Amino acid sequence: MNTQSMYSQNNKKPQSQWVKNLTESHSWIGVIISPLLFVIFWAGAVTLFYEEVKQWAVMPHYPVSVQQTAAPLQQIVEDKLAQHDFDYQEHLMVQMPSEYDPYYKVYLDLVREEGKEDEHGEVVSLLVDPNTGVSVANKDDFFLGDFLYRLHYDLNLPGGTYLVGIISLFFFFALISGVFIHARKLFKHFFLYRSDKNRRDKLLDLHNVVGVMTLPFTLMYAFSGLVFNLAIIYQIAFVVFIYQGDQDTLFKDAGFTLFDEPQIEQTIDMSNAYKIIAQMRERQDFHLRNVIFYNYGDESAIIQLRGNDLANFSQKDEFFYRVKTGELLNKTDINNYNVFRKGREIIATLHFGDFAGVDVRILYFILSIAICAMIVIGNMLWLDKRALQKNVSPRSISIVRGLTLGGCGGLIVATALAFLLERILPAGLQSRSDWLVYGFIAGLVTAMIMAYIVDNKQRYLTQLIAASVVILSATLIADGYLFGEQIIQLWQSGFKAVVGVEIAMLLLIIFGCMLLKRRSALASRAIEKPLTTVLPNQ
Repeated sequence: MNTQSMYSQNNKKPQSQWVKNLTESHSWIGVIISPLLFVIFWAGAVTLFYEEVKQWAVMPHYPVSVQQTAAPLQQIVEDKLAQHDFDYQEHLMVQMPSEYDPYYKVYLDLVREEGKEDEHGEVVSLLVDPNTGVSVANKDDFFLGDFLYRLHYDLNLPGGTYLVGIISLFFFFALISGVFIHARKLFKHFFLYRSDKNRRDKLLDLHNVVGVMTLPFTLMYAFSGLVFNLAIIYQIAFVVFIYQGDQDTLFKDAGFTLFDEPQIEQTIDMSNAYKIIAQMRERQDFHLRNVIFYNYGDESAIIQLRGNDLANFSQKDEFFYRVKTGELLNKTDINNYNVFRKGREIIATLHFGDFAGVDVRILYFILSIAICAMIVIGNMLWLDKRALQKNVSPRSISIVRGLTLGGCGGLIVATALAFLLERILPAGLQSRSDWLVYGFIAGLVTAMIMAYIVDNKQRYLTQLIAASVVILSATLIADGYLFGEQIIQLWQSGFKAVVGVEIAMLLLIIFGCMLLKRRSALASRAIEKPLTTVLPNQ
């Protein structure tokens, strides 16, 4: 009996040590990647509604009436070519209007300066009223949606795409390690939340429940993040080892068709191109998203049409036509697709929730916010544990505490500030997008600095919540004061996304007020409660 008992104990020790090491790795990796992972998920949650945010930002400044007759696309394009010094050896792209974005977007590559022919020239991106054909603004002037989207996929940093890919790799490991750590209790304690236990048990249960319930979602995001952000690594490997440096063949096999033909230098009328475009826009099973012109106005001109197949899941169609003859040169559709490209399109559709309407994106948003909360809770658990260990440097605890409170809370305040700036900055302001970015960075940096200066962390957290509520409230007030009449007209015209974004901000304000009320009640019961109520004190 004693021998069996000793064997059982010895047999359990390696497994217990293995789980302990895995748990330690899980917690350290989580803490290290948590600030940037929070940024990725927070920005991703907001940009799930990228089109709605863009409509909210632009349309009150330049309302569009759907009752008016739209200007011919050929007239719009050729007017822009006459107004700008277009490089006819480059391509020209037109993004078509949609239900969220009624403007044409025209992208023109300008002639390169003398002596810089080998460099890529300046690209002008014009926001064009579909009824009048007037360029109302530069697309990049309204930068909020694009800024948050870039924050999601490359952190707006040089080389940020690879950094996000590496974070996705570590996040994937954290998810898998979390499954192994809780494998035995994964289903038994699926909904366990010990409300009658101490603070650490409550936080641990909340962290585990959110982690388990969002697991399919987080695994999909971790995997798709690896595919999108580290694609260059396996692309280089394929080019070097499989295709012997032949990148063009790789792209062809991957389903990316390129038509790089020299100009004949004989002009033609481009009307035939616009007839083809008009026919494609009339199709009921196809939504044309953008048109790319190659060798515009030359006999060698080709048009590339891209859009969504409305009859099939995650199917992006692409057609190439010779303008002079109307000949279909190449197509990618449901009957003629590339497996690699199709797989990537499916992953992209799942990643952005772009397959079942706004309700799925709302669900994605809730899950993304839950993961943000899980990240913060994980840091709080780490701080609780390390605060009790004598061998942990107080400086490391202070750094993690400051990043958790100032970084995560400051990011929310900075985002609210960016929405306010997007609304109140004049549309014609020089370097308007730069001012928005400066405001965002200033808000985030200030919040992070104050997190290390302010001693009372509970009070500072309350101030961050209050600041977010005040800024969002100011944004709604500015909306009503500056564009109240235009917003009503947009609603009546069927552009409801502007009001939808305002409703979302109102709900966030209400949620923030509820948090402030709860924190006020907690403070009244324990005025001098230690920092461990929110984040453990040093």
